[in-house]
Amino acid sequence: MLSTTEIIFFTFNSSNPLRFDVTHKSMNSDNTTITASEFPIALLSLGLPLMIAAFNLSGTVAPFNLADILVTGLAVFGLLAEPFKNKRKQITPVWFNIGIPSLLIVWISYSFFTKLTHPLTETIPFLMEARPLLYLIVAALWVSIFTPPQPRQIAFWSGWLALFICAEFLYHQFGENISIQPHFLGNYTLTGPILLMGLCATLHNTSENRFTRILILAGIFCSLERDISFAAVTVMLLFGPKGILKKLILVLLLLVFNYISLIPQDMSLLSRTDLPNYWIWFSSLGLLANNPSLLLTGFPLSVPLPLNIPASLWNIWNEQHFVWSGLGIYLFHLTPFWLHILTTWGLGGICAIAATATILIRRYPSDMLASLISIVIITGFFSPIIYAPATGVVFFMVIISATQPEIQSFKFE
Repeated sequence: MLSTTEIIFFTFNSSNPLRFDVTHKSMNSDNTTITASEFPIALLSLGLPLMIAAFNLSGTVAPFNLADILVTGLAVFGLLAEPFKNKRKQITPVWFNIGIPSLLIVWISYSFFTKLTHPLTETIPFLMEARPLLYLIVAALWVSIFTPPQPRQIAFWSGWLALFICAEFLYHQFGENISIQPHFLGNYTLTGPILLMGLCATLHNTSENRFTRILILAGIFCSLERDISFAAVTVMLLFGPKGILKKLILVLLLLVFNYISLIPQDMSLLSRTDLPNYWIWFSSLGLLANNPSLLLTGFPLSVPLPLNIPASLWNIWNEQHFVWSGLGIYLFHLTPFWLHILTTWGLGGICAIAATATILIRRYPSDMLASLISIVIITGFFSPIIYAPATGVVFFMVIISATQPEIQSFKFE
């Protein structure tokens, strides 16, 4: 993140039609070139929240599947771009050759072909469970064509998101003189993980990313989400710069902003929007306690859970879930990552994820990768992580970035 005023130029690379450059010309001549490899990061980390903000400012509600539409567009673009990746000379830019057809395909699909998917209704639970695999394929397809994004690019867009969150927080606090959580850019299940992934990306380089790291931390604290703030401070204590004073300041800021976060909730530890998560946690664990054998296999995907939504939570539940909310509670309604894995795949799923994380950190050791695994462990108790379209694609791209040779074995000294 550049600390000075920037002018952004978009140019096309004539030697490689699948590359476009965004050059940041700053007053201190610290130029940075951002390639097409980071386009999904920019689109989902900042573009999507800004779209949601635009809908909120216009007094309307953003489409619940807006993130799915954007991810579909990325997948279509990647598929159409695949044949062009080895071609060096094109008369017209790739964004004209592929971008416009991608937009048309996505628009036609969502406008005219959605009715044709009604026969697939019975397969929805299985399709919903396949989402992480689909997001991984989209991320892998994109980086195979455009190369993986760099940590500074990931941090750059998270830094801009943090800046907007800080601005909204300050506007509410001092402009309107009220204490509410920033919400115009989307809920914490979208902005929280993106900010945390950007924070992890700043741990790769101590000197170039110091300002961005501070900005992202400020955005995390101003979001007034306690689990996100706790994850950020934990990561910084474990993998951040050394120094007792720095760590003490972080802990004090955590306590201060956690106290501020209680003000919109009338000093209650539970907010209105968090109640369904707590209820589904206790209810699901109760089902597992009564059916110990399901701890090994998980519940069947196609059958709704034997749970009834309390009348007091129905409105909140219906606002948060848009698929089959009136036909029962299916496993894809259990959005907390660890609860979903436990109830769907049993203890075997937990062990598989633990084994995968262990293999990754041993094969590609770095503070960036270790911190990414840490935020999944912490935020997975309330956030869907890879089961949400935007954060899922961004997460897999950040993981791929963290496994690159230049990232490995980097640690703060």
